[in-house]
Amino acid sequence: MNILSNTAMQNADDYINTTTIFGEIKRTIISKDFKGGSVKNVFGNTELDFTHADITGIVILDISQAFGQVSIAIPTDWQIDNYISHFASEMEDDRSYMLRKTRSSKVLMLKGLSVFAAIEIMNDLED
Repeated sequence: MNILSNTAMQNADDYINTTTIFGEIKRTIISKDFKGGSVKNVFGNTELDFTHADITGIVILDISQAFGQVSIAIPTDWQIDNYISHFASEMEDDRSYMLRKTRSSKVLMLKGLSVFAAIEIMNDLED
């Protein structure tokens, strides 16, 4: 008997977990069923391009950073819910006002802590 036959295997491409210390990470996520993950920056920069990815429902991205920056490009049909605690940091949403106010069933929920850092949301990393 195969005990693994009823076990669903998780696809590593559906998650992202990065840690950057005095460096830079650039990732393009192409998963069509992205599940979430975490980003940790200390004096680091992380760029995440989700423009070719897709999600279902609410997906959580946990961001913990000090003296860093996270830039996130998302498709136009995604909604951002921001629950990040900021201390001397900045959250900038560069999407158009209409896109920011549009409600969607595809929600990228941001949680975590940003200290002396910045988070930027856009529809294209070239913006």
